[in-house]
Amino acid sequence: MTDHRSALTTAYGQAAAVVTAVRPDQLSLPTPCPQYDVAVLVDHLVGAARRAVEVGRGETPAGDEFPHVELADAPALLRDAGHESAKVWADDAKLSETTTMPWGETYTGATLVDMYLAEIVAHAWDLARATGQDGAIDEDLAAVALDAARSMLKPEYRDLMEKGNPFGAEVPCSPSAPAPARFAAFMGRDPN
Repeated sequence: MTDHRSALTTAYGQAAAVVTAVRPDQLSLPTPCPQYDVAVLVDHLVGAARRAVEVGRGETPAGDEFPHVELADAPALLRDAGHESAKVWADDAKLSETTTMPWGETYTGATLVDMYLAEIVAHAWDLARATGQDGAIDEDLAAVALDAARSMLKPEYRDLMEKGNPFGAEVPCSPSAPAPARFAAFMGRDPN
């Protein structure tokens, strides 16, 4: 069992840094995540970050809708969720505990850490790409997120609900490309 809890904590900080650089005039821009513009993706990113805390507490998450957050508040909300996440996931026993998600699948804590690590880094990458923040995703964090994504993303999750949702088909990418590009490609985003 791989333990990616420290990377999850790092991902919160990285996401907060990306959101901090988003300008209000960019909120209506499209993102690589087809169903979200920048504003909705900020809401989703903060909601997913909070959900990782809820799951760490042993709560069963409900629904897929996340409340709106003001852009100015989002970085602090992400940092706060990161601190809380580090606390709730600190017990090593959490990694082997199981949680049944609303869609009926049961996961270990280690898999849930991987799931939320991949989601937070992917959406931070989406926001960075949409708002011209090339190079905003750390190479080491992206490499760990790629490892986490490969361990939990089943082929049947790709295009499950519709094309690109919740994950698109893997995009071809050179194995020598930087880790953020390889991670984005694995997650169904075109890094080019």
